Amino acid sequence: MLRLPTSTIFDRRIPKTKFYTHLPVSSKALKLFTDQIDSIHWTNKLAPDTINVDAGSKVSEIQILQIRLKADNLDEHVVSLIDREIPYHLVFVVCYQDYGQLWIAYREEAKNRDDKFKINRYYKTEWFPLEELSLKIEGINLDQIYESFLKQIAGDNLLKHGDESEDLRVTIERSNQADKLRKAIAELESKIAKEKQYNRQVRFMGELRKLKQELIILENSQKNVTEKRRAGR
Repeated sequence: MLRLPTSTIFDRRIPKTKFYTHLPVSSKALKLFTDQIDSIHWTNKLAPDTINVDAGSKVSEIQILQIRLKADNLDEHVVSLIDREIPYHLVFVVCYQDYGQLWIAYREEAKNRDDKFKINRYYKTEWFPLEELSLKIEGINLDQIYESFLKQIAGDNLLKHGDESEDLRVTIERSNQADKLRKAIAELESKIAKEKQYNRQVRFMGELRKLKQELIILENSQKNVTEKRRAGR
C-alpha cells in the first residue's frame, strides 16, 4: 500500500484520545470521532532524514496517518480535529475493510498567531482496494512533494489552467470558485422548480444564465489552454 520507501516507515499507533482530550470539542464532534474511527496509526514519515530531500520553505515533514473506520464514511470535521493536533503536513489513508481512499488538505499559513496552518479545503480519492493505493514521490524538496501529492489525490477536482508552472494557490482558488458556482446553480435550479410566480421564475432564469456562463468561461479557460499545449507538441 502506497509503495513508499522502507526508510519512511514509522508504524506507531496513536491513542484516539490524543486528538480531543485537550481541545474544546463539542459533544457532537466527540461522538462523530468515537463512532466513526476505530484506530489511528502513524505509518510513514517523509523528511530530509528519511528520503534524502531538502525541507521546503513551507513543508518541513509530511506524515502519513492511517485511519481505520468502523463504517465506510468519515466526517470532514473529524479529520480536521486530527489536523489541528499535528503541526505537520499530513496525508490520510482512510481504510474500511479491504478498501481505502487518500485524503489531503490544501493548507495556507494562518494569520492567527495561535495556528500555524489554515485548512483551505480537503481533497480525497474514490474508494479503491488497499493494494491499489499508491503515491509517487515527485520533487526535489518537501514543498514540491506535498504539492505533487495534492495534485495526485485531487485529480480532476482541480480546475487546472493547463500551465504546469501555474501557482497551486491560483489553481485552488479557481477550483473553489467553480465549486461555488456549481452549488449556486443547483440551489437556483431547485428554487426555480418550486417557484409558482412567473415573473420571479423569469428573474431567477436570468440569474441562472449568468451563473452558467461564468462557469463555462472558467471551464473553457482550462480546456482551451490544454488543447493549445497538446497542439504544440
